[in-house]
Amino acid sequence: MASNPVTEPRSKHIDIRYHGIRESVAKGNMELFFIDGAENPADLLTKNLPREKFAKFRAQLGLQFPSGSI
Repeated sequence: MASNPVTEPRSKHIDIRYHGIRESVAKGNMELFFIDGAENPADLLTKNLPREKFAKFRAQLGLQFPSGSI
């Protein structure tokens, strides 16, 4: 949607305010880039991960547990 301004029937339900992303990209305020699914640190917040990936993504996001846990 950000790079292709063509309106399709499937995207008509999206509220006008979400099209602000397209404007931000056009103004240069924001840059969008592809992240491979196997390397996406956002998976830490949305999926159950093996311990290795959990630790890797946690470090990338700078998240720490309080002392005394895990």
